[in-house]
Amino acid sequence: MLRKIVSIKNVGRFATYGASGDVELKRYSLIFAENGRGKTTLCALLRSLQSGDRTHVIGRTTLGALGAPDAEILTTGGMITFRQGAWSATVPEIAIFDSTFISENVYSGDVVDLGHRRNLYSVIVGKQGVDLAQQIEVLDGKSRAKAAEVTEKAATVSAFAPRGMSADAFNALEEDAAVKDKIEAKDRELDAVKQAAQIQIRRGLLSLTLPPFDRTALEGLLGRTIEGIAGDAERRVADQIRDHAMHSRGQAWVSEGLGYVQGNSCPFCSQPLDGVVALIAAYRAFFSAEYNALRGVIAATRRQIESSLSDRTIADFERTIDQNAGSVEYWTRFCEIVAPPPQSGAGDELRALRQAVLMLLDRKAAAPLEKVDPDTVLIDGHATYASLQQAVADYNRVVTAANTIITAKKKATGAADVRTVETVLANLQAVKVRHEPEARKACDEYMLAQLEKKAVEDNKANVRRQLDAYTEQVIGRYQDTINNLLDAFNAGFRITGTRHGYPGGVASSSYQILINNTAVDLGDAGTPLDQPSFKNTLSAGDKSTLALAFFLAQLAHDPAKANKIVIFDDPFNSQDAFRQDCTVHKIRKCGQDCAQVIILSHDPHFLRRLWDRLQAYSGERKCLKLARIGLYDTTILEWDVEDATQARYSADLKVLTDYQTEGIGDPRDVVQKIRPVLETYCKLLSPGMFLEGDWLGDIIGKIRTAGAGHQLFAHCDNLDELNDYTKRYHHGEGQ
Repeated sequence: MLRKIVSIKNVGRFATYGASGDVELKRYSLIFAENGRGKTTLCALLRSLQSGDRTHVIGRTTLGALGAPDAEILTTGGMITFRQGAWSATVPEIAIFDSTFISENVYSGDVVDLGHRRNLYSVIVGKQGVDLAQQIEVLDGKSRAKAAEVTEKAATVSAFAPRGMSADAFNALEEDAAVKDKIEAKDRELDAVKQAAQIQIRRGLLSLTLPPFDRTALEGLLGRTIEGIAGDAERRVADQIRDHAMHSRGQAWVSEGLGYVQGNSCPFCSQPLDGVVALIAAYRAFFSAEYNALRGVIAATRRQIESSLSDRTIADFERTIDQNAGSVEYWTRFCEIVAPPPQSGAGDELRALRQAVLMLLDRKAAAPLEKVDPDTVLIDGHATYASLQQAVADYNRVVTAANTIITAKKKATGAADVRTVETVLANLQAVKVRHEPEARKACDEYMLAQLEKKAVEDNKANVRRQLDAYTEQVIGRYQDTINNLLDAFNAGFRITGTRHGYPGGVASSSYQILINNTAVDLGDAGTPLDQPSFKNTLSAGDKSTLALAFFLAQLAHDPAKANKIVIFDDPFNSQDAFRQDCTVHKIRKCGQDCAQVIILSHDPHFLRRLWDRLQAYSGERKCLKLARIGLYDTTILEWDVEDATQARYSADLKVLTDYQTEGIGDPRDVVQKIRPVLETYCKLLSPGMFLEGDWLGDIIGKIRTAGAGHQLFAHCDNLDELNDYTKRYHHGEGQ
């Protein structure tokens, strides 16, 4: 038990409190405090004493205080102190019902969220269930840590594995004593398969194409003349060329110069041509259109020979021969082919033929009308060309035969799969690496981490099965207890569908509200207002009653409740008189079942109701008060609840009576007492009809609703007038 709050310094409203007088706590301790006097601070201090969590105290350090929070609380086990931010001991038997319990375990505002469900689960299952749930959370943390370790070890193993092979697949590779020999054999196979792959893209031999050469056409051109030229003209041109030693270029020179003769003057010396008219006429007859056409044919033939027997064409011919030689060397590694006969010197022979033909054409071009007989060079060159034609034909027949064999070889090797062979080789190499010292060590550590993680998971699953079985036993009984309490409070609803689960890996509970035999889900902050849920189906009084039922059910099922120290902070919020009476009864029952009950309230009449109900425990009940000291400090004093609750009404009534009968008293003081006297009178006259927080206007409204059956119904108009009149005096100036 808590015997005395000896001192509290620098905590909230308790700046310098030190116990004086008879402030010892009893089995039933009723503590009155006006709002803002330190009830919430005292609950936070006791919650910290229960859990050892210093933040409940540190967070309430008195603002502006120079010293650190300090407290001394006397228990049946001795003095416990809070100094230097820590308790000298804790009292885990404390259980507190206040706004913090509600907001952490039941609802916050109008919403029941996942945090409430998780905390309520702890309330439902009690210490045994909480211990199991905490084991699961610890094991879950270990599991996550082991999972991270497994991932790290897997990455180490993967560094040894070939690309694309998982750590598990690499780890599972069995040792093979013959793996080295298998790797060597597979290497040779891979070389062959890779060559087979290249065989598919390697081309065969190329046929030779011999540059064209038509000896017959050439000899016809060389022997061609022009018929019909006058003999005198031919003689005179010949004489002129001879006389001027023009030799082989004479005809061409004269033919070209004839085109420059304009008028009757020489284009060379500008002398008159009167004496050579006959000679020019002979020239014109000789160099006719047919002559010029023949010259054009000769020039065109020369260009054709230069092109067909050009150095580039001959080089292509020679290059084909060289490439085929290289191809033959490659293909003979894979198939039996006959090499084409060598063609050494063929290029030089073609160049010599070209030179001979061009020389003859140049002679013909110099004297187109003269026949040019083939010389021995042309005859020999043509004979060589004819031999080349036969050699090229033989060569190409061999090439065709070789390509037939090469095509068959490509088809035969086309089914080879390099990727498959490479995969097999990579696996063999992985087997070798897997059982080398460094990789073996990495795999052993990886397997150990996996086994340890599995052991944690198995243990977690086992504890979860225990928790599930235990919860199934407890949760139904807990629901029944809550519903019994709700019935006792005359609540118009029940809870149903209580269940548990593990959202986010943490145990939590859920339930439904049963109203008019209709189950309503709790919903959450996102539930639309047009959908029934916790926030719009229960009144404030219902929610407060449900929270109190949860707390009382927890106590009812606590196997250690005989040692519990239970603290209630204003447990009757928004309750009507009937529910307040029920709350008083449940608090008295707690005192019978538990070691100690401490009730804090701002309502002296509620405490008086409880005090009266504890008449049988007159030696075990005590009333105290949190009283103001100066502007900022609070102290704890002994308090006479009977005097406090009776004296005020009686005193106020006497002031009104004295003023009415004798005119004694300050009018302003008198008018301020009218409303409190009327409110108290109505509540005493009709207990259970009005809430503690109902003001005169609320009371009048309820009387009118009750109708003529209420004894004050006939006085409602007078009460309304008094209510309107006293409003201006009930608040401060300007309000």
